[in-house]
Amino acid sequence: MFITNNIDKEKLKEFSTLSIISGIIMAIAGFLAIIHPMAGSLAFVIFLGALFVASGIVQAWITFKAHQKSAGAWFKVLLLLITGILLLIWPVSGIAAVAILFAAYFFIDAFASFQMGLDLKPLKGWWIAVLNGVLSFILGIIMIIGWPFSAIYTVGIIVGVSFLMDGIVLVYLGILAKQGHYD
Repeated sequence: MFITNNIDKEKLKEFSTLSIISGIIMAIAGFLAIIHPMAGSLAFVIFLGALFVASGIVQAWITFKAHQKSAGAWFKVLLLLITGILLLIWPVSGIAAVAILFAAYFFIDAFASFQMGLDLKPLKGWWIAVLNGVLSFILGIIMIIGWPFSAIYTVGIIVGVSFLMDGIVLVYLGILAKQGHYD
């Protein structure tokens, strides 16, 4: 049996159930975003805005407790809060901004997926990570071509496709790990 140095088979088996559950949740969220792309786009940007606001509140608390006189720390708090509030107030404008960030994300995700596929090779299922990389690269190209006019749809569709594929990869690899297929 051949095990690559990058994979600890005991850890892989231990987290196989979590991989399957996470994969199913991601696949369902992805499917819903694909069939309702505007809602998927808005949900994502609103979630992102709320995350920025929550991070700003936490950072404000930490700054208040530990760095009260640090102008840089308070600037970070203001940046997080203002960015989050702007995304929550004007989510459609935020979608256009997020679309460009997603294009960059998908190019980086493609590279990471290609590397994951190479790391998994010659194990069963290595090719599905490469397929995920190819799709991520194509999605990055699509995101750039239609920007900014199609961002309201492409953000939801592209996030949905990415979540769906990542979910499928997690489920597939989790099942292989649970069955003990390491080679």
